[in-house]
Amino acid sequence: MLSRISALLLVSCVPVAAPAQTARQEKTINLPAGVSVELAAMSYAGNLVAAICSDHAVRVWSARSGELLRSLNEAKEPSAVQFSNDERSLAVAYEIEVNEKGVLKIFDVDSGRIQHNFTDGPPVWWMTFSPDGRHLAGGSQFGTYVWDVATGNVTDISPPFGGSLAPAFSPDGAWVATAGGDTFVRVHDASTGALHSATQAGLLEPMTVVFSPDGKTVLAGGVDKTIRVIEAATGKISRTIPKQPGLVSSLDVSPDGKHAVVVYRSAEHFNDVNHLRLLNLGNGSILADFQKPGITIHGGTFVGDHYLFVVASGSQLTLWSLL
Repeated sequence: MLSRISALLLVSCVPVAAPAQTARQEKTINLPAGVSVELAAMSYAGNLVAAICSDHAVRVWSARSGELLRSLNEAKEPSAVQFSNDERSLAVAYEIEVNEKGVLKIFDVDSGRIQHNFTDGPPVWWMTFSPDGRHLAGGSQFGTYVWDVATGNVTDISPPFGGSLAPAFSPDGAWVATAGGDTFVRVHDASTGALHSATQAGLLEPMTVVFSPDGKTVLAGGVDKTIRVIEAATGKISRTIPKQPGLVSSLDVSPDGKHAVVVYRSAEHFNDVNHLRLLNLGNGSILADFQKPGITIHGGTFVGDHYLFVVASGSQLTLWSLL
């Protein structure tokens, strides 16, 4: 998700200009009456949207047309959903025993058929595919794991206590970074689980991590409202970006490395995720500032020269773009 950070390392990210770009609503998707979205994910290329709904169905739509492409009903409660980078596979985690046991299924997006079924595993609340699709990282506050998609073999990369939020793979899929509940950002070998580096990123818990495209640096943000740039191999913090307006919930950087999108959680109301900023990484200026009460931002992706993101409110999903 993270692109070049080289420009980021050159200047101090102190906002120097008022927002100049605006958000535009692109598409509205209506869910069945009385059904709401609990968790949503957009595919890397921005063509598909998947959502875990309150009726326990996982629905997949075309982001371009808004057409419902598939509804997966497994008679189990889904807990996480994520597309592979090539948009061919959709991973869905199900919680079988609360906080104890889970099932992880990977579906073919076109046919809806199950490609892989990993049973009797740990609970999974967050997950992500490696860019090459060979590995899937996920976990919860109770542990963090990496699956070999072809074999189903699982490697435990849990911190000494607790789990990790929002694991992220390096662009070549060789490394996986985690934001640990014990306040450390760690980088592991994706195949063996061997630890490459560990960084105590701050006094409070990190919530999100992303790699630069060359795999040399990691950007991390979290509860202390600060974003840090970390050398992946050594764990050295090379740069700290000043205080943000909320808890840093997720980070995306444009393919050219010039822009970053930061999604914030409210410190006062943790479940409020309704604030998003587009930053210029060259001079730190705020290019867009989107905040809308009563909605939940579920993240997005850079598509061409704009950022496309998913918003949920009531029985609607809406797609917005920052231009």
